[in-house]
Amino acid sequence: MANDELVSRSLPVQEDMAMQQRVWRFERVGWYLLVVIVLLGLAGLFGNGPLSNAQTTSADGRLHVEYQRLSRSGTTDNLRITVRGSARKPIMLELDGSLLSKASIETIQPEPQASLSQGKAILLELGTSDDGVATLYLTLRSEYVGTLEGVVRAGPSSAVHFSTFLFP
Repeated sequence: MANDELVSRSLPVQEDMAMQQRVWRFERVGWYLLVVIVLLGLAGLFGNGPLSNAQTTSADGRLHVEYQRLSRSGTTDNLRITVRGSARKPIMLELDGSLLSKASIETIQPEPQASLSQGKAILLELGTSDDGVATLYLTLRSEYVGTLEGVVRAGPSSAVHFSTFLFP
């Protein structure tokens, strides 16, 4: 009986069961692809998830940056910069790269003690805690599509380079 259903018939309508089976197979592959795309999206392929969260540390271990490796154009992204210095002494932090020219800084916490412009870069003076650590939280938004590069420096020997890809 099951094999009778796989035979092409001409009444009441013309059937091509071989073609119908190819269509069903194509349909199943499409469903599997949709499930994979949804799972990748949940995992952070398009922003805010384990696949997009990234962090990098300078060679001397003094500077640590947490950022979004993958994001979407028009959304806000958090950038967390932690730098180690001397207790209760200010630290100069330099932010540079296409990330600053193509993205706008919406919030910056805590407010720097001083901020200066140096060419295309921004210099921020941060106060440190009793243990000599300063943490800066930035919220960035960009309407750009493509790769943005960022550079954070805390002196000549402490530099971190990172990049973010923005989907449309």
